[in-house]
Amino acid sequence: MINLSFAGPNDPALHRSLAAARKQGIVLVAAAGNAGPKSPPLYPAADPDVIAVTATDADDKLFEQSNRGDYVAIAAPGADILVVNGDGGYEALSGTSFSAAEVSGIVALMLQREPDLSPDKARDILMATAKDLGPKGRDPLFGAGLADAHGALIAEKPPMASASAPPPVERVNTGQH
Repeated sequence: MINLSFAGPNDPALHRSLAAARKQGIVLVAAAGNAGPKSPPLYPAADPDVIAVTATDADDKLFEQSNRGDYVAIAAPGADILVVNGDGGYEALSGTSFSAAEVSGIVALMLQREPDLSPDKARDILMATAKDLGPKGRDPLFGAGLADAHGALIAEKPPMASASAPPPVERVNTGQH
């Protein structure tokens, strides 16, 4: 899993790198960008190989500076997030990078439970378990809606044998008593 918390114009070299990573089964999560509602799509979030994440506030409203577009897959909290500053104190900051980090954490937990989870399946689970916000269904503001960590984690349980069952005991006859 790779978190991509930066945004810029389309770049063919970046697209090739993202496509190669995804082909290797790496889940890519990116911040949609903070250039506002009139911004063109920013990359890497707008790349089809990436899960684009937008930001919400404490009331599940869209963070005003969030980019919008059909490429947005999902939303997560990103407004007024308490973070450590360079002075060892704390401050409240906002942006889609914080949202992408949260979704990256959810994906990391999903991969811990199911290490062979494909990028497509990870996206599908996140979107299927999201809490719908805004207009009904997927939309260019919130994507599928607010990420639900618990829902995503219980959506696909690994088989019981690989989850916690001990390995079978193998008996070996050495011929000695």
